[in-house]
Amino acid sequence: MLDSFRNASKSWFVKLLFALLALSFLAWGIEGLRGNMFGSAPAVEVGDNQVSAQEVYVEFKREVDRMNPMFGGKLTADDARKLGFMDRTIENVVTRLLIQEAGNRLGLAASEDSVVARIAADPAYRTEGGQFDRERFRMALARAGLNERSFLAQERANVMRTQLAEGLSGGVKAPDAMVAPLTRHREERRVADTVLVRDDSVPLPPAPEQSKLEAYYQANTPRFMAPEFRALTVLVVKPETVAAQVEISAQDVDDAYQNRIDEFQSADRVMASQMVLPDQAAADKAAALVKAGKSLTAIAAELNVKVVDLGLVERGDLPDDLAEALFSAQPGSVTLPVKSPLGWHVAQTRVRPVEDIKKQVEAELRAERANERLSDLSTQIEDSLGAGTSLEETAARFGLRVVKVPATDAHGIAPSGKPVADLPQGETFLDVAFHTEQGTESQLTQADNDGYFIVRVDGVTPPQPRPLADIKGEVVAAWQAERRHELAQERAAKAAEALKAGKTAAEVAQSLGAKAQTTQPFSRDGAEEAQLPPQLVTELFQASVGGVATGAAPGGWMAGRLAKVVPFDAAAQPKVAENTARQVTSALASDLIEQYLAALNASVGVRVDRSQLSREE
Repeated sequence: MLDSFRNASKSWFVKLLFALLALSFLAWGIEGLRGNMFGSAPAVEVGDNQVSAQEVYVEFKREVDRMNPMFGGKLTADDARKLGFMDRTIENVVTRLLIQEAGNRLGLAASEDSVVARIAADPAYRTEGGQFDRERFRMALARAGLNERSFLAQERANVMRTQLAEGLSGGVKAPDAMVAPLTRHREERRVADTVLVRDDSVPLPPAPEQSKLEAYYQANTPRFMAPEFRALTVLVVKPETVAAQVEISAQDVDDAYQNRIDEFQSADRVMASQMVLPDQAAADKAAALVKAGKSLTAIAAELNVKVVDLGLVERGDLPDDLAEALFSAQPGSVTLPVKSPLGWHVAQTRVRPVEDIKKQVEAELRAERANERLSDLSTQIEDSLGAGTSLEETAARFGLRVVKVPATDAHGIAPSGKPVADLPQGETFLDVAFHTEQGTESQLTQADNDGYFIVRVDGVTPPQPRPLADIKGEVVAAWQAERRHELAQERAAKAAEALKAGKTAAEVAQSLGAKAQTTQPFSRDGAEEAQLPPQLVTELFQASVGGVATGAAPGGWMAGRLAKVVPFDAAAQPKVAENTARQVTSALASDLIEQYLAALNASVGVRVDRSQLSREE
């Protein structure tokens, strides 16, 4: 759509249309817009409580904003609707109003003082000293997109919800007649004797005849498709490119240095290096060398230890005794050994050269101005493209680079199978490139590794089968692997028959060139932990001792015979039974609350006007 506006923006008719639209907005007014967009009738009604479409949408938008980081910042309102966010928002609103109605009927209440006390007691809003921090509270509300009034209303509803839940389910307890059999069922363990037939233990079948190969290729064509490829033109704006265009004078550096001079001459910071010695004996040797006037490097070489550059450190970064010795020493001098829990420290301060500091100031100043320039440049680029200037012309105007990509797939791989060079790094670029329509340009987008890009899709080659002649070796290998897996399955079936006949797993494995093993006790849902095929575990839990089953394992097949059933011992594991009882009790309590709300729903009456909530925001 953005590209359509760009192309149409040159038309005098479209410009006139925009002018008329602007005038109509002024005449109509924003409030009129909102009223027509959402309507004046309530969108949700629960009993006598009413909620407007605008209020529902605000809550929906808040949820979208909260979840957006999990979707890489690309979750649109339309996508959120498709994912059921609006349905969930409506459900939350209805539930909240039902609880409010239930609280009113039961005489439940939450005073403002109790709600405020509840908020003040929340550790999330307290300082390290335990005091309520209003600024921390305010920032939390801002992140959640709430004001104090709406947050207090939510907390009041939470208090009433808790009161309601405790009233309905406070005395609920799961009966032993339900908990005991469920625990026995869940906690039962089984042991099996297994035979693993690996695919690679079977000789590789010879390549099939051409007719068989062609038939296999035709039956499995989707497995041998070339991916979609796209031809792209990419305008890249990198910070280093912009930084090279930034001019920093000696006066700029000097002014910045003078403004920050306290930072470089602080009494609480020092440039330092140190070495740590392991024992008293090494410390005594170091002390003698310090008194002899040796440098830190010379002492480290003689004691065969490493000197560590601490860089610019603050007093609080160091152990107290070392900080005292270091900050009281003359610049460039070496301290006598100082003991800490880490060992014996010998350190040396050094004077930071003014030229080095100014180089740092210049680099930081250049980066700061480059970021400012980058922001301004991005706006200028968008204005240029919005005026109908081509991507190439825009790049030339601002001295930027354009990259031509003949073909890349969605993973940044060329048809040759090699990575495409010069593409912006990270998933964002490829995601944008493969969600932009052919012949159009993307919006200016921030790259994962800093900087910005705009991509134009010049051509799209849809997925298509790769010719058999080009990938014959790959198809032959796939056929052989599949046939080998089938042969391994046949061997596993033979192993199962031998186990049924009473042979030991070791005997069966030896005859088939397989691997035998007796498992540790495993549970019904412990296939992954026990490294057993899920199908095998399911069938062995349905079998009696001596029963045999097979299942596909990673890279092969497995046959197993049930050797032992290990029943759950409640006396030996009382905590397991207690945990099950808590889970069942919680489930029963939830069911009671849901049934109560469902009955309340039927008696109070709930009406949702989805026609208002389905309109475009």
